[in-house]
Amino acid sequence: MLARLTFIAALAAAPMAMAQDAPKEAPATAEEVAAARAIADRLIAEADAEGIFVNSTDSGLAEVTHVASGMTCMFDGGQYDRIAIFPVSDPKIPRGYDVGCVSYDEALKIDLSLYATRYRPLPSERAVLDSARGAIENRWPDARPYTGDFMTVEGQTPPLAAAYRVRIDGEDMLTLALVTHRDEWGFKARATGPYKEAMGVSLYAGVMLTGALLERDTD
Repeated sequence: MLARLTFIAALAAAPMAMAQDAPKEAPATAEEVAAARAIADRLIAEADAEGIFVNSTDSGLAEVTHVASGMTCMFDGGQYDRIAIFPVSDPKIPRGYDVGCVSYDEALKIDLSLYATRYRPLPSERAVLDSARGAIENRWPDARPYTGDFMTVEGQTPPLAAAYRVRIDGEDMLTLALVTHRDEWGFKARATGPYKEAMGVSLYAGVMLTGALLERDTD
């Protein structure tokens, strides 16, 4: 686990020139791309998300893009992978304006959920983070605030962040929330992973959130 987290950290901190010079993985075969696209199609169908998410897979990793916000989620086909379309109480807010992508990295033992929301008016980043704090403290009354450092993605404005040390099935875990707004959309990452790899868990969440918004930010 540590080696994989260290590799992610190196990629996140590496200057662009170094990243361009890094060895490239062999491109996915046509069969691998087709298998990944089938996973994305299945996840969209299972969530009844046709028209809300589109299949944007172009490699051996399944990708779906939320049409309205531009958020792109990656999946490896694990049993916990899913797309969520949340109900909205305001009739003025269209279905699909509150969505999420849920995944679990079995190698790193990290649960990750990415959310895209557009409410009118959109709550402030601080208000969304405070709501996430409240949800964590309500679920884990014995949660202790994490006071360590957060690893961030070089060249990116750090999102607002809150993290706690919690106990799950007898193991110390880090659970965190990252919040950032783009235009009229709010984005949030929720991640939970081994506390002994706290900085790596925070970096993983930051890299995945940044990657999910990369295409929309460069359009």
